[in-house]
Amino acid sequence: MSSPERTRLRRLLLKSLPVGTSSIALGSLSSLASLAHAEGPANPASNRPISMVLPFPPGGSVDIVARQLQPGLKTALGQTVVVDNKPGAGGLIASNAVARAKPDGNTLLMAFDTHAINPFAYKNLPYDTFKDFTPVSQLVRFPLVIAANPAVMATNVRELVELAKARPEGIRYASSGIGSLNQLAAEALATDAGVHFLHVPYKGGGPAVQAVLAGEVDIFFSSYAAVQAHIAAKTIKVLGVTGTSRLRQLPQVPTVAEQGFKGFEAYSWIGVFGPANLPADTVARLHDALAGSIRQPRVVEALQAQGFEIAVGTPAELGNLVRHEHDKWQAVARKANIQFD
Repeated sequence: MSSPERTRLRRLLLKSLPVGTSSIALGSLSSLASLAHAEGPANPASNRPISMVLPFPPGGSVDIVARQLQPGLKTALGQTVVVDNKPGAGGLIASNAVARAKPDGNTLLMAFDTHAINPFAYKNLPYDTFKDFTPVSQLVRFPLVIAANPAVMATNVRELVELAKARPEGIRYASSGIGSLNQLAAEALATDAGVHFLHVPYKGGGPAVQAVLAGEVDIFFSSYAAVQAHIAAKTIKVLGVTGTSRLRQLPQVPTVAEQGFKGFEAYSWIGVFGPANLPADTVARLHDALAGSIRQPRVVEALQAQGFEIAVGTPAELGNLVRHEHDKWQAVARKANIQFD
């Protein structure tokens, strides 16, 4: 076991200790960390495939990231990694499957931003988002782009707001489903601007993009990856970006904040969780494998080309992100009086 590995494991274990732990206990902790690695891999069933459970069907953002990671994870962990798409109910089916799995490191959830939204979007979750999962690592984040049909008489966010004021029915916007981040981001903008947007939910991002193309709706807060081909073909135009900086692929498109809505920010994110009570040494092993895999140059290049930002974080940082995003978007939902049922 290398010195850096020992240090990483010791830090992870220290986070679970109460303040004031004695120096004798700390010394014992260091010895236990070394012993854990000396006795072999933390995963007691390392000959079994790892099931990476995804809450959405193939082709979406989460699936793109999973497929890019798959080869590197297999090499790093010495195990087959199976991508298991379990779509439905805004991610509840996949999340519940992982929450009920054995905490041995062989069943993991690659969660989307809805993981933090579902606790207030659904009244009776079959699991506890904050107690039934062990955070492992955030992987990426990405801002949304306000994708519009070319026929919409607006070239930026300010003009979109003026158009909404002039229309009795407001602006029609698509979402990938009730309780999705693209619904909440659209409502946050409408609330900040003091205008009305009409929500038209679809069953996924793909149908939502098609609705923009067909003119069924005016706009969709989309990932860049989902609409990049349509932007290139000029069948979709982009009015703004929800990040803190402009997209490298769209340097001419200003952020929403630049267009007069100071502080406006919305990022989708993807992170990996295990079931509750995943051992600290297993978490360390998985975190290192995920971080190393997503930082491979070929993976970085492929993901950045599609608008993703590499955003690896510690397990504790991922746990804090879930709480922050939950509180932020719950406040938006209350202010906009969004009814999810």
